[in-house]
Amino acid sequence: MKKRAAALFVLILLALSARSQTIDKRHLNFSASGRFVHVLDGWDIYKNVIGSTNYDMYDFKAGVSTRREDGGWFERAFNYPGYGLGLSWQRMGSLRFKGDTHLGDIVNLYGWAEFDFVRTKHFRIGPVLELGLAVCPKVYHPVSSPDNLYLSSPVFALVGGGLNAEWLFAPQWSLVAGAFLTHHSNGMLSVPNYGFNELSFSAGVRYRMAPAGWETRRGPKSELPDYEKGLHWNFYASGGAHASSVELDAALAADLPPERWFPIPPRARIIAGAEGVWRYSPVFATGIGIDINYAENRYRETDLLLLGKEDPAGYSPLHCGIYLIQEFWYRRVSVHLNVGLHVFKKTGYTENMGLDYQRIGIRYHFRKPKGLFAGLSLRVHNFDRSYCQEWCLGYSL
Repeated sequence: MKKRAAALFVLILLALSARSQTIDKRHLNFSASGRFVHVLDGWDIYKNVIGSTNYDMYDFKAGVSTRREDGGWFERAFNYPGYGLGLSWQRMGSLRFKGDTHLGDIVNLYGWAEFDFVRTKHFRIGPVLELGLAVCPKVYHPVSSPDNLYLSSPVFALVGGGLNAEWLFAPQWSLVAGAFLTHHSNGMLSVPNYGFNELSFSAGVRYRMAPAGWETRRGPKSELPDYEKGLHWNFYASGGAHASSVELDAALAADLPPERWFPIPPRARIIAGAEGVWRYSPVFATGIGIDINYAENRYRETDLLLLGKEDPAGYSPLHCGIYLIQEFWYRRVSVHLNVGLHVFKKTGYTENMGLDYQRIGIRYHFRKPKGLFAGLSLRVHNFDRSYCQEWCLGYSL
């Protein structure tokens, strides 16, 4: 299942890159860079396991860049962005580790997008976003690698962002440099799942298939694109899986042999929701939504194992919430940010799921059949705790 999900994720990235801009000699570019990476040691787990916190990383990217002469409304609105696919190799296995626990090198495949804050004829600087999949061969095992609490699945997600600068020193060549914050996590598909947080600094070169120069003046404004202004109703269903760290804590507290509990099985998460969204420009839309979640669980058992008592309020596999929505559109792709609050939740004492929750994701809206959309989002709690990855299919009226 994980391999099928990984393949589908990569196909989505390829489709978005292919449809975002004409892929021809004028737009194509390639870049190679190296990064100096520092593992951020915000948790005791880093101090207990890692003996060094710096390593090197190597990056290769292929992408397309929009140009002012293309004259597109969306390109102008986003200050002529660039996007594409990247492949990187993180030599995390070169870190020094304490004891017998080790991590292997990480390979990332990701989509990236960059925008300009400042642009002159030979210089540009602006934010970069990265989203993709990563593979690491050495993961948690309760016997052979009990201290490796970072990751327990060989395939996981990468989310990153930063600031990138570029200096065009020849018609087709430029130097690039940037600073990035990156997070690796499996989204609670398996536990334990501390993940990684990294700060990195990069330097490299970029080659364009055709000569480029960045004009400081924008071209003439293009006509406003066709978009359906006004109120839209979105109805969707999504599914995912969640491996509870509380179940892991209960198994360890009961001192069960690994063959009795390892690995913790991921529990099904099924979500249905409805949204009312007001789209007031081609780029922005704002609204409100409600969702109902079915969460397969062992809330009662973990309360009894860890605390020796039940919650008198009872337990329920259902929890419901209401959330605010902000969407950002680029052609037929939308990025949505949600901040919500549970209005019904009975998960017991030990399941550490707060009243607030957040969601960030991406959707692709099909041209035909009109109204159909598909997407992927990550749901978190307390602004920092992964809950599950949600694969979504919906319809907009």
